[in-house]
Amino acid sequence: MKFASPLRYPGGKGSLAAFLTDVIDLNDLRGYPYYEPYAGGAGAALNLLRDGVVSEIHINDADRRIFAFWASALHQADRFVDRIFNVPLSMEEWRKQQDICLRPESHSDFDVGFSAFYMNRCNRSGVLTGAGPIGGYEQSGKWNLGVRFNREALSERVLSLAKQKESIKTYNLDAINFLKEKLPKGLSRAKSFVYLDPPYVNKGQRLYLNAYEHKDHAEVSKYITKQKTLHWILSYDDTELVRNLYKNYNIFHLPIKYSLQQKKSAKELVIAPNHLTLPQAAKVSGTESLISRCN
Repeated sequence: MKFASPLRYPGGKGSLAAFLTDVIDLNDLRGYPYYEPYAGGAGAALNLLRDGVVSEIHINDADRRIFAFWASALHQADRFVDRIFNVPLSMEEWRKQQDICLRPESHSDFDVGFSAFYMNRCNRSGVLTGAGPIGGYEQSGKWNLGVRFNREALSERVLSLAKQKESIKTYNLDAINFLKEKLPKGLSRAKSFVYLDPPYVNKGQRLYLNAYEHKDHAEVSKYITKQKTLHWILSYDDTELVRNLYKNYNIFHLPIKYSLQQKKSAKELVIAPNHLTLPQAAKVSGTESLISRCN
């Protein structure tokens, strides 16, 4: 199965799994736990677990809607699959699911989790709110809202996840609190790997349910750069803010494929501590490119 995650994400990092595998192997971390504080679609994490690169994955998302999806799909898989097969793919149903997604406090975790899944599969670029349905509100476009809702394939992904649920831990915490509370203490921390993919500095309000401000990016930098034995990698959009926050660390360019309105490649920053060994080249979306240092 090429795609492990049932969710779609603009700039989703499932394509980085091969690169992260190389990093994990170069630093003798194969078979150890993996932590991701900004999980979203968790594409990279799930691919690494599926391929046996890591022993277990700890995925966190501060947004209750995304957390509810993971909890429901993992622990109520049969019920979730039944709904995948029976939910209408219509504008009437889309509006019902939109209402749940906009007012999660009024609904059960299962319904909230399914609404996040439904909107992710049926909205443009997978953006939960504000992007509108594929095909437009009149459904007069080339594609309709159900074009990315393949019931059989999505059900297979959910059932595959459920088979691995003992190795998948999910959390609904602030990213820094997640790292403080869930990372192992002592010597075992040095045998854990953390991949951070915070909200973009640019366009963050449009893409993320929990967008960051300047102080939030600074707090992440302050915390992660104090971890002297932890193996971590961080990916960001290329901005002056990020370059300044991590000017004393290794900063590289890495080509990432995006699918927000149009498919295109962009160079994203990858930041790593000085004690982490990185490969000279990276395979992203099947294409191998040299990793170019940019500081």
